Amino acid sequence: MTEKGTIFSQNVKQVAFNSEHLEKMRARYNFFINVAEDCANHYANIELEKSRAFNIRNKAFKYYDKLLVDFETNCISNGCLVRWARDAEEAKQMIYNILSDEKTKNVVKTKSSLAEEIGLMPYLEMKKVDVTETDTGDFICYQDNERPSDPNHSAAHKTKAEIAETFSEKFGVNNDLSAKQLMSVTRKVLNNKYLNANAAITGADFIVADTGNIVISEDEGNVLKSIANTKVHIVLVGIDKLIPTIDDISVLLPLSSLYEVTKIKAKSYFTIINSPAKDEFVNQKLYVVLVDNNRSKMLEKEQQRRIMTCIECGACHSVCPVFNTIGGHVYDNSYPGPVGVIRSIVNGYEESAHLATLCTSCHQCEHYCPMNINISDLILKNRVDIAKEDCSLLGEKRVLNFIMKRVENRKDMDKTKEFINRLELKQLIKKTWGVHRELPVFAEQSFSEMWRSMNESEG
Repeated sequence: MTEKGTIFSQNVKQVAFNSEHLEKMRARYNFFINVAEDCANHYANIELEKSRAFNIRNKAFKYYDKLLVDFETNCISNGCLVRWARDAEEAKQMIYNILSDEKTKNVVKTKSSLAEEIGLMPYLEMKKVDVTETDTGDFICYQDNERPSDPNHSAAHKTKAEIAETFSEKFGVNNDLSAKQLMSVTRKVLNNKYLNANAAITGADFIVADTGNIVISEDEGNVLKSIANTKVHIVLVGIDKLIPTIDDISVLLPLSSLYEVTKIKAKSYFTIINSPAKDEFVNQKLYVVLVDNNRSKMLEKEQQRRIMTCIECGACHSVCPVFNTIGGHVYDNSYPGPVGVIRSIVNGYEESAHLATLCTSCHQCEHYCPMNINISDLILKNRVDIAKEDCSLLGEKRVLNFIMKRVENRKDMDKTKEFINRLELKQLIKKTWGVHRELPVFAEQSFSEMWRSMNESEG
């Protein structure tokens, strides 16, 4: 097992049997199920809409080389500056260079899964850049120097009391504030940051090839506040967010909001950016940083590439029994849950072997996925690829090799007594099986012995 795999196993053991943690996760799961019950009723034919969405994203995959060039050309024509980053290090250095060249002192950042993926916040802080996260959930997590536990609901693992205690330490307020009062404190802190910010870093839901537009959705209005007065706006976006035409968002945006907690089942704000803001008060520069970071490598995989059609609605990890047992912090990547398990294959077979086991094949994720992604099958494909490359977990290989040798010959199996078989099994898998589960027990008689006994009694 790799070092990552060992650390992962240790972390799982600490979390999986924590009753307080499990209670939080169970409440989170029940809340999602209640919200999701009537989501499909908002469509006359939800399956048809899912098929349309997949066809849009799949078309983009087929013509990526041309569509990316089209987007760049149109984006530059709109007055934007386009940069290309091959990997995480190049993307971080590129953003830092832009901030330095533009002489920005105060930076605000909005929620971005790609920023988490490349580790942008820690990098900028290391470079002594004054950067503030403006998404409420992420803002709360960063006060405790934590990663978001959930891509969609960052602070879902925290209770109100825990947040109040943190705010009391950080901002000198009472530690018994209500949820509404805590939100007021957050707004007050962030409003000062918005007013003094020189630059804003945002993500994007989609980038549009035929118009060069950038599409951003949000719930809180923090994106609009962040970019309203800043002289520099940096859009950090993966090349997988590309869609062919502006008309495609009429299908994709509603589906990405399918499991929103609001009654209208939609985000509160949608922003389509065509060009930098220019008026008598603002003369903004708009940089678009297009990041690969193994996305092209994933697109080369005939089956797993389908995960790149994901629109980050959050349904798969919300219903995943594994995620709802171990939580998001235990995963060692920025996409906790089934999506991250599949995407991890591009990091190398050895590095992703421990994650490939995190699926019960219950297919719950596929039932709720608005893009009809066969998630369980893709995780299984990861396992197959890892096994072919002989990078399976060492414990699993030992178990399987031993079992295969023992069952090759029925007579050899019958020669040993039942208690010896049981002892062998116990010694072999007691560590990997876990102390919280009962070991399987051999029958007192083998099938051969039972068959012989039945025939003798009949004769």
